[in-house]
Amino acid sequence: MSIHINELTDPEFRNAVARIHTAIIPVGSLEQHGEHLPISTDSIIVDYISAKVALDVSAFKLPVVYYGISYEHKPLFNISLQSSTLLAVISEICCSLLENGMKTIIILNGHHGNAGILQYVSQTTLGNISRQSNIYVLNYWQLMSDKFDHAGNIETSLLLAIAPNLVQMQKAKPNSKELQKSKMAYTAIANSPGSFPRLTGNGVWGDPTGARVEKGIELLREIVDNIKSVIIELQ
Repeated sequence: MSIHINELTDPEFRNAVARIHTAIIPVGSLEQHGEHLPISTDSIIVDYISAKVALDVSAFKLPVVYYGISYEHKPLFNISLQSSTLLAVISEICCSLLENGMKTIIILNGHHGNAGILQYVSQTTLGNISRQSNIYVLNYWQLMSDKFDHAGNIETSLLLAIAPNLVQMQKAKPNSKELQKSKMAYTAIANSPGSFPRLTGNGVWGDPTGARVEKGIELLREIVDNIKSVIIELQ
């Protein structure tokens, strides 16, 4: 039987929920990823990771939420929700899952700009449900040893491993502005609307030109294994 909840009939779900009490909601974004990666990069990566994890930890996987908070990429392409909208959407999905028998919900986040608001989902659901809920947010990039980037070596390697047909390596270029500020300064600046093009020049944070399929496979194995370990602890 599929772990993808959208592929089940109602009787199949009712039968499965007797033994499966965990659901994973992947949340991504639609935003520019340089000239070489698709705008759906974050969503593709987190959707793939969620499916792998759900299969191994016996959880339902929900369809990926493609829309996130990406105003930092303006005027480059982004489709963005207000933070209150994303919070309401994810919170209401969680309430529905809890009403349908879930005991643990894992929100697996694939986009840095979503992280701030997603931490409040469990608080928002409080008062809207009649029993204890266990809602947790995991940012997948925090579960790997390599330093994360945006359309750089890491994300490009991940997508080469997941969907190589969507990667245009001949167009890959590193950030066109030198990144000289401290990590703390960049973290503070990067959430401001329009900050990403100003900081990087071309919307790429890092150097994708050396990205490799093998690197992506290695990263995916590490990420999936670490997420599985955390979820087992949380369950």
